[in-house]
Amino acid sequence: MKKLAAVAVTTATLALVVLTAGGAEARGGGGGGTSGGGTSTGGSTSSGTWPAAFPLPTNPGVVVSQSATTAVVRSTETTAQIEAKLDNLYVNGLGCTLKLVVNKPKDYFCTNPSTGKTQEVYFTYAALDPKPTDPSRSQTNAFLG
Repeated sequence: MKKLAAVAVTTATLALVVLTAGGAEARGGGGGGTSGGGTSTGGSTSSGTWPAAFPLPTNPGVVVSQSATTAVVRSTETTAQIEAKLDNLYVNGLGCTLKLVVNKPKDYFCTNPSTGKTQEVYFTYAALDPKPTDPSRSQTNAFLG
């Protein structure tokens, strides 16, 4: 009986320790990352502008931040509308190849017209709650590989 009581107390103590540790928060390292409304685009230190050869979903939409290899666009359209628009634009319009991988971002392989080299362009999406100060319903993060 003493062993059973000791196991019960140990288990309860362990559960209490695990449950109270749930408030931990992971934070990204430094490195000049750009932030747009609380969503970090990473620790990129690239400068410049997103290449015009690879269009961003800006109709409707506004570029929040950009560099030579990353861009963030906010839109009043949903993420599903943006994904369909990008598929049409990149696959049908630019002739890029869509790479489908489960649980991965939308991935396109495109020939850069200025260099003739194949480049990877991929996008991640976030659904947003519209607010009176920002009616955006989605955020698209673009990356050039």
